Amino acid sequence: MPFSVKQREFFDNANRRWNFKTGATRSGKTYMDYYVIPKRIRARIGKPGLAVILGVTKSTIERNILEPMRNIWGNDLVGSISSSNICYLFGEKVYCLGAEKVSQVSKLRGSSIKYVYGDEVADWNEEVFEMLKSRLDKPYSCFDGALNPQGPNHWLKEFLDSEDLDIYCQKYTLFDNPFLDKAFVDSLCKEYAGSVYYKRYILGEWALAEGLVYPMFIREKHVVKGEIQYHRNSQYYVSIDYGTVNPFAIGIFEFDGRKSTMIKEFHHKGGTENRVDNEKYYKQMCDTIGNLPIEYILVDPSAAGFIETIKKYAKFIVKGADNDVLNGIQEVTKYLNMGLLKIHESCIETLKEFEGYAWDDKNDDEVIKENDHHMDLTRYYIWGVARMLNRWVI
Repeated sequence: MPFSVKQREFFDNANRRWNFKTGATRSGKTYMDYYVIPKRIRARIGKPGLAVILGVTKSTIERNILEPMRNIWGNDLVGSISSSNICYLFGEKVYCLGAEKVSQVSKLRGSSIKYVYGDEVADWNEEVFEMLKSRLDKPYSCFDGALNPQGPNHWLKEFLDSEDLDIYCQKYTLFDNPFLDKAFVDSLCKEYAGSVYYKRYILGEWALAEGLVYPMFIREKHVVKGEIQYHRNSQYYVSIDYGTVNPFAIGIFEFDGRKSTMIKEFHHKGGTENRVDNEKYYKQMCDTIGNLPIEYILVDPSAAGFIETIKKYAKFIVKGADNDVLNGIQEVTKYLNMGLLKIHESCIETLKEFEGYAWDDKNDDEVIKENDHHMDLTRYYIWGVARMLNRWVI
């Protein structure tokens, strides 16, 4: 595939100690790295120092970097990560490590590094990045990295804005990739419209998350009225946010093959005077479900005791939810914008929370942890169920 103007620009001009590509998702910024990495490695073959690839986890390195490179260069030049975290690339031994935790890259302490490629750098632990600064100690040492921008107060943006460091930084918008289908671009713009993710993942900006989390939520568009209809060909799922002092919330979702609708909710206020045990919660859950044929139940992953209570009765399949807040919010945003998430008018607490759920203006990328229990269970369902069911149909 030919290179875009932006990609060619990076390949020809990114010759600094620190070389970064920031910007929109699917903008083509990572594709060029499948050619930059072999260029850097081959230029340093035989020179002292380690070659390293760092990603959030080893699995993301495999998915984002090694597998696409293997498809281009073949298995002989691009190996697999061994149990000792080593992969042979273009004749060089390369360490492949997760950068989410300092402990995962502690073996690099004290080592001299001649080359580092960094994937999803904004998602790293800051201490890992700080450690690299003293390890890139050869005259020929260099770093290449790609990332999606986050909040304007992020530690990495402060580094990139430094005027006294040897940094090459290139910014991409979605529209810098001329090889994307126009229908796909239009769809992606629609998915993120009205949210902070449009600024970050379409325009490539370091944008502040502020105001309402779901400003695109509109009752006229997202609320279903009238009698609830149960359909034999639909699938039904339960999602639960657990609380004792805090509220205990249940949501039942119908999936009709494409669209998801919350058809029923339950809300227990919680608090010292209203506290009940797991057996009582289980009964309340069963009463809420009634005779609906439930595929399985997702539960707040911190509620290990309640999960065990559900398992004890062996009536329902239960799974711990994935509590990935930011990715979950992104996915809910997409479903709202695409009209694939509806809420029945009887789900009063859920509707109130959608209209009041807000970012914390004192902390980048954090939500205000009040009146958010139905938002949490909605996120569990969309991220853990609907995203999987819709994978082939969106």
